[in-house]
Amino acid sequence: MELKEALAVIYKGQSNVAVMAAKLDMPLKTLQAEFRVYVSKNPIDPDIWRGDVDLSWPYVC
Repeated sequence: MELKEALAVIYKGQSNVAVMAAKLDMPLKTLQAEFRVYVSKNPIDPDIWRGDVDLSWPYVC
């Protein structure tokens, strides 16, 4: 997996930074710094939740 892909996976919450650093064989501090830069360049849209159409607890039994 490339760094760019790994940062996207972390950003989406599908992995944590420490686990991804181990997978990439990269020092944790380095990946944390790279992730900070990635987040600053890709701000979160405050209305992103409006696109969430999957039902979740307590509505799904």
